[in-house]
Amino acid sequence: MRWHEQYLGKPWKHNPEPPHSFNCGELLRHIYKQYLGYDAPLVLADTKDLRSCISDVAAIGRYAKFHAVTVPQDFDVAVMSRGGPADHVGLYVGGDILHCLPSAGVALDSAFILGVMGWRKIHYLRVEGLTPCIP
Repeated sequence: MRWHEQYLGKPWKHNPEPPHSFNCGELLRHIYKQYLGYDAPLVLADTKDLRSCISDVAAIGRYAKFHAVTVPQDFDVAVMSRGGPADHVGLYVGGDILHCLPSAGVALDSAFILGVMGWRKIHYLRVEGLTPCIP
């Protein structure tokens, strides 16, 4: 089993309780702490309020020193938008994106499938100097 498979199907919750339930931001936060040793600040977005999510994604720099990359690697953050401001985040894993949705919980989808779901714009961010520790 690959490391990320243990998360697939875990439920989405407005007030998540990692590692049992997640929202998109807390999934990233949990994985960064678990596998990269990086303890990011709590996600401030009210996940029931799209404007709050958009504001928090726009302020992603408060979580770490990210920089944009054109060729993603495992553990890069995928920032997604439906044409307007970014409103969803996931994690690049082996060519796909691990993310969490209210309707599906934690899922692993290709950029193509995410495009079909409406997230047609995806850009990637990386924090330099973090090395994954995968058992």
